[in-house]
Parts: sequence; C-alpha cells; structure tokens
Amino acid sequence: MNCKILLFSGSYLEVKYPHMFWTPCAAHCINLMLKDIGKLPIVKMTLSRAMEVTGYIYSHGWVLNLMRQKTGKRELLRPAVTRFATSFLTLSSLHTQKVKLRKMFISTQWKESRWAKEQKGKAVEKIVGMNSFWNNVAYVLKLTAPLVRVLRLVDSEKKPAMGYIYEAVDRAKEAIMAAFE
Repeated sequence: MNCKILLFSGSYLEVKYPHMFWTPCAAHCINLMLKDIGKLPIVKMTLSRAMEVTGYIYSHGWVLNLMRQKTGKRELLRPAVTRFATSFLTLSSLHTQKVKLRKMFISTQWKESRWAKEQKGKAVEKIVGMNSFWNNVAYVLKLTAPLVRVLRLVDSEKKPAMGYIYEAVDRAKEAIMAAFE
C-alpha cells in the first residue's frame, strides 16, 4: 500500500536526521487507501458505472433538467477536497436518489424522449434499473463511508485533528469490520 511507503520514507528521514520530527499526513494516507480500494474489481466496476450514469445525465441538458425535476433539485455530483473522496461522495448521492432515479428512467417523459432511444441513453437506463448495480453501490459505501468520514474530519480546517485521529481511524476500522461481520 502507498501509505506504507510513506511511513517507511518518514522513518528513514527520522534516522538520517534525528533532530527532525516527522508524522505522515492523515488525509493523504486515507486518500491513498481510498485510491487502493478503488482498484478492487467490484469497486472499480461500480464506480465506472456510476460515472457513466452521472456523466450522461450531466452532459445532456434535457436529461439533467428531468433529473433535477424528479429529485427535487438535488445534485448527484458531490465535490470534495480529494479526487477519490469525490467519487465515493457522488456514489453516496446516487444511492440517496436511487428510487427517484429509477422512477425517472421509467417515466413517460423519459420513455417518450429522444434520449431514451439513443444507445447511450438505453445503456444508462439499464444500469439504473440493475439490482446488482445498486447492491454493489451499497457494498462499496459500506466499505468506504467510514474512511470518507475520517477523511472529512482530518481534512477540516475548523480544528486540528491530531488529538482524535487515532480514535477516528479505530472507529472507522470497527465500522467496516461490523458492516462485513
């Protein structure tokens, strides 16, 4: 894992320069963990499909307006400080809007639109209708949500995270273990 390399490098620096004190950046380490998790086949496939859905919706004005209408003007894209957290926050938004998105793609408005007849529109409609996609979304969120919460905590500028980072990481590990028994 990339974080291990970072820790090794820090330890090396402490040995070479004993007067220096080194600590790894918690936000960077958690971001690297999310990056590695994103490489797992099921996670990679789920994120790819989620990006296909959001990319399609946000690149077609009419479809975007329909989505906003059906979701009560809620957005799917959720920017974050780090690129990898953004992917998982967007996945969480998709999961929150699951029922409304499914209704959108079976609505008369969608079915009668020209977008529903296009190959990409049909592909996105199929993804949104797949139970396996939504099951994988829930699985990925169980795996990553605790880490994303810690990342948001340590990346906050409101107060220094050093005093509670270890407890937060322990709670995240316990939450992930409990989610998967």
